[in-house]
Amino acid sequence: MSDLGLLCIHAHPDDESISTGGVLARYADEGIRTAVVTCTRGERGEIVGPGMDPDEIRPRLGQVREKELSRALELLAAGSPRFLGYVDSGMMGTDGNQDPISFWRAPFDDAVGRMVEQIRALQPDVVVTYDAFGGYGHPDHIQSHRVACVAVEAADIAALYPEAGSPWRARKVYFAAIPKSAIVRVNVELARRGLPSPFGTIDRVENLPFGTADERITTVVDVRAWRARKVAAIHAHVSQLGSNSFFLNFPDELLDEAFGQEWFIRHRSDIEAPEVEDDLFAGLRE
Repeated sequence: MSDLGLLCIHAHPDDESISTGGVLARYADEGIRTAVVTCTRGERGEIVGPGMDPDEIRPRLGQVREKELSRALELLAAGSPRFLGYVDSGMMGTDGNQDPISFWRAPFDDAVGRMVEQIRALQPDVVVTYDAFGGYGHPDHIQSHRVACVAVEAADIAALYPEAGSPWRARKVYFAAIPKSAIVRVNVELARRGLPSPFGTIDRVENLPFGTADERITTVVDVRAWRARKVAAIHAHVSQLGSNSFFLNFPDELLDEAFGQEWFIRHRSDIEAPEVEDDLFAGLRE
C-alpha cells in the first residue's frame, strides 16, 4: 500500500463515478488510498429507474441514493460513503435553491469547517473537485468548488478550525473537466448513429456553452483498463438511469472514446510537475 492518497469531492451520488470513476479505480489498484466526500445525498434528483414509483421513493430518495453510492464505491474500491451533511439544492432556478437546509444556502464557514475536518482526517496528497462553473452550472457543483477550494487551503493552517484536527496540506489540487473537443466528437458519432446525446446536437466546439477549452486541460489520465468498472459504478446509480439513459444505450465501439480517459485542470501543485501530465500523482511518486 502506497503512502499516497486521493480525495475526490463531489456534489451528489453518481458524480464520483461519471467524472472520476476511472481514476478512483486505477489508483486504488495501484495501492493508493482513495476516498470520496459527497456534499449531499441527491435528495432532489430524478427518479427514473425501471419500476420505481417516484411518489413512493421521493421521501426516502436520500437513503436510496446513499445505498447506490455504497455499491458504486465498492466497485471502485474507494471506501465507504462520506457525506458533508447538506441537502440537495436542485437545479439552478428551482425552489430547492431557497431551502435553508440546502447546500446552496449553507453557511459558508460551517461548510468549509466540515470539509476541513474531512481533509485532515483523510490526509490526501491529491484533491479533485469541480471548476468554478461546476462543470455545467448546478448550484451544488458550484458550491462544492467554492467550499473545496477554500477548505483545501484552510486545512493547512493550524489557527483555522482547530477543532477539526491536525493541519494537513494536499500537495496537488485539480478540477475535473471535459474538453469541448471530446464532447463534439462523441456528439458527432452519436448523431451519425441516430442516437440522442445529453449534450444536445452541437457539432462545433465554438457553439458549446459548456465544457472546457482544450488548451486549459493539463492532465489526461488513461483509464481504459478500468473503464468497465467505471461504467458498472455509473450503472449502480439505478434511480438516476431511465431506459433511455445515455449511459445505458452507449455504443460499445465508443465506450473507450467516452469513458476511457479522464481530464483535469491542475489548479495548484506544490511540487514540480510536467506542463502536460498523464498522471495526477506526477512528481509525487518516488
